[in-house]
Amino acid sequence: MHLKRSQLHEVLPLDTPYSLHVFPSYFCNFSCSYCLHSLSSSDLDGMGFRKQLLSFDTYRKTLDDLKQFPETLRALIFAGHGEPLLHKEIDRMVHYAKSSGAAERVEIVTNGSMLSPALSDRLIQAGLDRLRISLQGVSARKYKEVAGVALDFDRFVENVGYFYRHKGQGEVHIKIIDVALENVEEEALFRRLFSGISDSLSIEYAIPFVRQVDYSKFGVEFTKCKQGHERSSAVCSMPFYMLVLTPNGDVAPCCSVDVPLVYGNVAETTLASVWHGLTRKRFLRLQIEDRDMNPVCKECAVPAYGLQEGDYLDDHREELARFFR
Repeated sequence: MHLKRSQLHEVLPLDTPYSLHVFPSYFCNFSCSYCLHSLSSSDLDGMGFRKQLLSFDTYRKTLDDLKQFPETLRALIFAGHGEPLLHKEIDRMVHYAKSSGAAERVEIVTNGSMLSPALSDRLIQAGLDRLRISLQGVSARKYKEVAGVALDFDRFVENVGYFYRHKGQGEVHIKIIDVALENVEEEALFRRLFSGISDSLSIEYAIPFVRQVDYSKFGVEFTKCKQGHERSSAVCSMPFYMLVLTPNGDVAPCCSVDVPLVYGNVAETTLASVWHGLTRKRFLRLQIEDRDMNPVCKECAVPAYGLQEGDYLDDHREELARFFR
């Protein structure tokens, strides 16, 4: 699987996006305190956030569109502002992606709570390459506190272990949010519980991703980037290498909770038309010149806290401007 990141400025502009993030579900069975699903219905309505599922027909049409690109995606990622495993056809979606050769790897980002042995078998048989499980604690008590759910934690660990033991050539990555760890003892417990049933582990850091959430209540001071780099970027790199498919078929430039711009809808256009279209070029030009001109981009915390090494484009704005005139 292709997990090594390129120096982004060296490969732009891309003829084919590196990744397509598919949001199969805007429903979630958790209400994590740092997430948009902790907000009230009125707050969600004010954001224009509608809980819905991606239809398989819309998904199939989107993947068929990928054949118009000259290269294969590096990654097709089922993720989003909801729980992918709540979609009853998630294994069918994985199988269609694998059978159509849509991407070098197909992965799911999930809270893992729905991961029964039966569903694990179906996902493994469908050919899932990578499973990324996001933990909300290392005890049932912590899950109740952070996610608002009564989780049988021992059964949860057993189910993760089942997937790991039967996964074949696939990978399991398990991560935990820092606000779900109270002390170094819990961090040690996290590593002890899951190091034997995963290929890799990580601790992720909360970032102010949802502007309607007061992150100060977690006692978190946002002084560094998500990965620990003391560096903030004027240019957001995400729209330069990825696309997002939302449940209603809209195509967006990034995974922001508040969508900065809709490029189009796959019912009316193709991904290739979107990728090479004038609307996207204008949006990328805006990122290069002054992303604050877009009100959503102006408030977004990702360029300050969430960029990966290799994705910083600030020193290459002049050369990029020539590409996206």
